[in-house]
Amino acid sequence: MLIWTAIAALCAAATVAGFQLQEVAGAQLRGGINGFAAGALLVMLVGSMIPEATEKAAEKAGLAAVLGFAVAAGLSLAT
Repeated sequence: MLIWTAIAALCAAATVAGFQLQEVAGAQLRGGINGFAAGALLVMLVGSMIPEATEKAAEKAGLAAVLGFAVAAGLSLAT
């Protein structure tokens, strides 16, 4: 229980620090960080939440998911 409490406190401190640092960061750095975070989220989603897809398509499942999200984002910007 102590380890999970420490992890929760560390995550809360990192959230506050990240919020303060984003005030100083420029638009390009924020865009890069958001892009990296979005990519990491998609990889986690495909790797752990869609095991059947990764089992059948191996590494191609992650690429297909990311391309699908990219197309959806592009279409939403186009309209």
